[in-house]
Amino acid sequence: MDKSVFSFVDKRLNAETAGQCLRWMVVGADGLALAVVSDTGKVWALQTWNFQGSPPGQSQHQIRMLLGQEPALQYTFAKSQWAWAEPQVTLVPRRLFNPDHLSDYFKILLRPGVSVEYLYESLPVFDCFLVYAIETSLFKLLPLHHSTIVSSTHLSVPLLQAFHHIADYTDHQVFVHFRFQSVQVAVFERRNLLFYNSFSFQHANDALYFVLLAYEQFKLNPLELPLVLSGNLLEDSEIFRLLRRYIRNIRFAPLPSSVQLPQSAVDLPSYYWFDVFSML
Repeated sequence: MDKSVFSFVDKRLNAETAGQCLRWMVVGADGLALAVVSDTGKVWALQTWNFQGSPPGQSQHQIRMLLGQEPALQYTFAKSQWAWAEPQVTLVPRRLFNPDHLSDYFKILLRPGVSVEYLYESLPVFDCFLVYAIETSLFKLLPLHHSTIVSSTHLSVPLLQAFHHIADYTDHQVFVHFRFQSVQVAVFERRNLLFYNSFSFQHANDALYFVLLAYEQFKLNPLELPLVLSGNLLEDSEIFRLLRRYIRNIRFAPLPSSVQLPQSAVDLPSYYWFDVFSML
């Protein structure tokens, strides 16, 4: 069964007031997160569910149940954006991109026999396209809210744009975003994207390996170059303690200055919500 990690819904949010609010959702087989912001810029809803540990194929059923039962997922909003948080994603340089051969980019990434939908988006700031695949059974959930969704995207798009916005103009920078048991790693040099990949892991040592691999690949010293961290990782976790052991300076990605988190959200660090608010 799904696990509610955090749930805040302002009493002012209802079917009538939702029409003046904006909603952002991050959806994947591993979990779901949403944020609702009022027309005055106040966060009126902040919720996240973790599906890790559920039997294979059950996440679609759990998402469908939430879409049908959770009020903040049923209201009609002024604008709603849905971001897929699925691992089958790759960046293709613009000069090599061919929209007629999307499946070719995933020949070694997908399990045989899995039915998927292929999509892509342009990332002009990086002169490339992001190509991704969503399992068909999961993709079919999108039309359930299609009438209120202005756009859908892959989480990598707003994440990379948010990283680029806060990246250093003068040096390399390593960004790491955790989402339950997956980690997205990006390396920039003077705001130019050098590397981006998503990895799944089961153990803390594996997560550490993927982070340090980025440092090693670009000959960066983890004792000198800070790591910018965001996502579902708490400071009392084994992974964080390992990162602290090998990386001298860990910084936390800031939320947009316009975001005013509810007082009840102080139990979780602000960087925990970096992905859903990267869609602002």
